[in-house]
Amino acid sequence: MAMFPLLLICGLTILLVGGVGAFLVLLKLGVIVREAARPPQVDYGNYSLDQGREMRPEEQQKQR
Repeated sequence: MAMFPLLLICGLTILLVGGVGAFLVLLKLGVIVREAARPPQVDYGNYSLDQGREMRPEEQQKQR
């Protein structure tokens, strides 16, 4: 009879922790689904190959 309150407390603690864990998992899944449903970002920038080349200090000063 003395163990019943202890078992009750342990059982409620397990249910509470499990419920909080399940809530967090569902919340994270909701965020993942929402982010996956967003349209992809499209970049309409104009890029050329010479933008990636290294510039000598003289060329940098000419552009300033």
